[in-house]
Amino acid sequence: MNTNRKKALPLLVIGGFALLLFLIELISVASEQRWVAKFDLMWIERIRDGHITPSTTRMVEFLTHFGSAEYIIVMTIIVVIVLFILRKFVVGLWFGGTVLLCGVVLNLVFKHTVERARPNATNWLISETGYSYPSGHATATSVFYGLAALFLIFTVRQMWLKIVVGVVGLFIICYIMYSRVYLGVHFPTDVFGGFLFGMASIFLSTGVYFLVRKPLHDLLKKWRINDKSITE
Repeated sequence: MNTNRKKALPLLVIGGFALLLFLIELISVASEQRWVAKFDLMWIERIRDGHITPSTTRMVEFLTHFGSAEYIIVMTIIVVIVLFILRKFVVGLWFGGTVLLCGVVLNLVFKHTVERARPNATNWLISETGYSYPSGHATATSVFYGLAALFLIFTVRQMWLKIVVGVVGLFIICYIMYSRVYLGVHFPTDVFGGFLFGMASIFLSTGVYFLVRKPLHDLLKKWRINDKSITE
């Protein structure tokens, strides 16, 4: 088994498990299982009851925009342009394609499939539109920041730096998830579903990337395109 396949196998297994958990939750939400309401109520009470203040709300309202689909799309385009300038075409196509397909397009597909209404609007601290499940902010954040963190973890060599990257990436994702519940525009299962689908997306996508990056690199080379992406 070559290096790329050795790297891909555990990623595909983890991604498959996360996808299974997401589908279980999606079916539970769509069929309005009793545990969903209990889970939501428990975490809403822990996050919101007695913790809402004007200063916290202003900060959360500002920071939650860093997980919006619009912001993620702009940042993705910037990252892809930089990668293309560095002639890392395979990495750029993989990163941009994963974020836009999984973080934006498929999220909208799931929203319109489940058609879950948002929490009662009287509890909103900001205005929102559209369906609730899964959270677009949680999905886009998990895919973009998670994919960036996973890529860096495989790139850097120092173990302490890998840990720092992983912790920072997870913190950003969790904060955006928290912000959507705090602001009252999502149920906890919405953001958890976005997180699960995001994790499934980045692990499956990275696993597939390791399997196809060398063939894609060779194909570009055949087309006389000088790709500088790492292939081993």
